Amino acid sequence: MDAVFYWDMTYAEILAVIKGHVKRQEVELQYQSIVAYHQANLISHLVGIALGSKQQPKEIHEAFPSIFPELEKRAEQQKIKQQNWELMKARIETYAAEKRKRGGLQHGDDN
Repeated sequence: MDAVFYWDMTYAEILAVIKGHVKRQEVELQYQSIVAYHQANLISHLVGIALGSKQQPKEIHEAFPSIFPELEKRAEQQKIKQQNWELMKARIETYAAEKRKRGGLQHGDDN
């Protein structure tokens, strides 16, 4: 953008240009992070194979937490869903055990 064009812009247009520039920088940073992550992942696998290690590499949102907040949120939601599933399974098993204890449910009975 040249100086003449800048002075002909309104305040809203200037803000839109700034926001666009910030978004482009953010996308470029994410791209560079992905490249760095994949390079590090490849190097770690090769070194791990050479040394016989079984350690797993970090996920990209764990390696760069402030750059990929949407992936971090998605990982947290999956963890919560996993915990909810485990909680429900435990509750159902407890209910079934109580029911069997009282004689209301025989093992393998579908009624």
